[in-house]
Amino acid sequence: MKKSKLRRMRLIIVLIVVVVSIIIYLLIPYSPVKMAYWNTVEKFTKEYQLSKNIITEDDLKELPDVLQKYFINNGYVGIKSASVVVFDFKNADFSMGINKPNVKIDYLVYDYVMEPTRVAFIDSKMYGIPFQGIDICKDGKGSMKGIIAKHIKLFETDFVFIDSSYLAECLMHPSLALQDNITYKPIDDYSVEATIKKNDAETTGIFYFNENYEMISFEVDKRYCSDTNTYEKWSAITTDYKEINGINVPTKFQAIWHYDSGDLIYFDSNGMEISYQ
Repeated sequence: MKKSKLRRMRLIIVLIVVVVSIIIYLLIPYSPVKMAYWNTVEKFTKEYQLSKNIITEDDLKELPDVLQKYFINNGYVGIKSASVVVFDFKNADFSMGINKPNVKIDYLVYDYVMEPTRVAFIDSKMYGIPFQGIDICKDGKGSMKGIIAKHIKLFETDFVFIDSSYLAECLMHPSLALQDNITYKPIDDYSVEATIKKNDAETTGIFYFNENYEMISFEVDKRYCSDTNTYEKWSAITTDYKEINGINVPTKFQAIWHYDSGDLIYFDSNGMEISYQ
């Protein structure tokens, strides 16, 4: 009897040690997913490095008139060109899908200029357990991977198209907007159609501006939605413009699915920060 109790006690102690060890591991900052993300960023940043120059009005002359006014009026003339544009979203609201709960996430995006390449990292928690994901769009192809508890794969998908988010973000620096992969077609005084191509992939959307030539939205008629497993209308909304380092930039960003049943704002950030390298 005493030996049986002793074995049970030992088993309980072992279980406690294992549980405590798992909790400690989940709480420490180290993450193989995050390490993989930064290794990818470092690789592309070195590979896609461009020489620097100063953006002038002459650089913009091939763009449609509305885009020239947008960049000039908002202070982009006179800044340095960029090899990569970085978007940092902290504590954003993110919807898990239709009739599903929202979670708070940190979202970091690197958009490269030399090639239409986008590398994004999502960092969050689900019921207190770390959830992280990496999205990569490169060479007209993309992949998405979600990991919970730092090692357990929830999903991994591949697709052949250029992420609409990359095109939506291309007006956040003239270097992105001026790349050879993008062509523009003026619609009227306050809107322009943009098409980006790479290999066999192509994405088209429309940028809309207000009377101050601030970009207010970007829309695509069809973007693949994993929640409905079909193509849906999608838009990005940019508001709350503020002058930062001499440039008038939006600080609020929303991404919206326009379902037949109604709109779903699945990404909502009030603190978008943009930097250039």
